[in-house]
Amino acid sequence: MKSGFIDLIGKARKNRGETFRHQLYIFAVCLVLSVFIWSLVRLSRDYYYTTNFRIHYTNLPANLRMTGYSDSILTISIRIQGFDYFTEEFIQPRNQKYTVSLRKIKLYTEDNQISGYLPTADLGREVKEKMNFQSEVYMVSPDTLFFDLERLAPKKIQKIATRPAAVLAPRHDSIRFNKVK
Repeated sequence: MKSGFIDLIGKARKNRGETFRHQLYIFAVCLVLSVFIWSLVRLSRDYYYTTNFRIHYTNLPANLRMTGYSDSILTISIRIQGFDYFTEEFIQPRNQKYTVSLRKIKLYTEDNQISGYLPTADLGREVKEKMNFQSEVYMVSPDTLFFDLERLAPKKIQKIATRPAAVLAPRHDSIRFNKVK
């Protein structure tokens, strides 16, 4: 079996005639053309693409401080066409960041603990607009972001004790220098 395979390779390496080269050229052109058409068909389909975004929080209300949060990664599944899928899968960077504004956070108090939550359905639409996807957001996970918050202690201003006017009055001490001859 080995010798038959080696003989076959040896025959293929031998110099062929003009007809063989012409047939090989036609075969190569047809192969490239078929791969191109196959890729067009494959890339015109819809795909479900899942991507992760690291979340950075901004615009926290001024009188609150965040002590904890439920998630630091937002997972979004989007239905996209093959060309967009190819771009996202092979060209875009992997560690994408997304800034979440906490202006619309919903607050509630439970046992003197301030907590908040933010539904992520709107975030999925914002990410879609940011990434310029032509399709729809299929799923956003987690569906709600939860936060633990605490009130900031108001800054204390020290009251300056009033001093008597004699202490605050300017002093007229002077130093006199005499020239030495």
